Amino acid sequence: MITKPYCALSGILAACFAAGCSAPAEPPRTSASAVSAAVGTPAVLSPVSINAEMVRIVDHAGHQLWNAEKPAMAPKTDADWGNVVEHATQIAAAGVLIQLEGTGPNDRTFVQQPDWQKFARAVSAAGMAALKAGETRNKEALTAANGQLVDACENCHKRFKPALPSEGIVHTHTH
Repeated sequence: MITKPYCALSGILAACFAAGCSAPAEPPRTSASAVSAAVGTPAVLSPVSINAEMVRIVDHAGHQLWNAEKPAMAPKTDADWGNVVEHATQIAAAGVLIQLEGTGPNDRTFVQQPDWQKFARAVSAAGMAALKAGETRNKEALTAANGQLVDACENCHKRFKPALPSEGIVHTHTH
C-alpha cells in the first residue's frame, strides 16, 4: 500500500518529468539594441569606414541629385527620373548606414554623439524627400530636398569634419 506522502511525491515527480519532456518555454526575447546597450557596443557594425560611405555613397549620390538642378542636366526622360530615384534611395539608406560604427578611426566617437545621429537622420529625410520628388517628377520638390541635403551635410561637417578630404579617399564625380 502506498502512503499519501509517497503519492504526493510521485505526483510531483510525474509532473516534473512531463514538463521536462514537453517543448521548453520560449526564452524572453531581447532586442539587438537592448543587448548592444547592455554591452556598450553597436549591434551591427559597418565593414567600411563612415568616411568611405560618405565619399562613395553620400557624396556621389548627392552630386547626382544636385546636378539634376542644372538646366542642361535637369531630368526630362524616364531614365533621367530613374537616376534621381536611384540616387535619392542611396541617400535615404546611407543616412541610416552612417549611424552605424564603421572601421574608421573616429567612427565610434561620431556615432555616439547625439548631433551625429540628428544629422544622419536629416540626410535620410532629405533622401526620402528627393525620392518622393523623383517618383512624382517634381523638380521644385527635388530642389527643396537638395537644399535639405546641403543643410544636413554642411551642418554636420561644421561640427564633425571641417577638414576635407580625409583618410585619403577622394571622389572625382566623373559619373
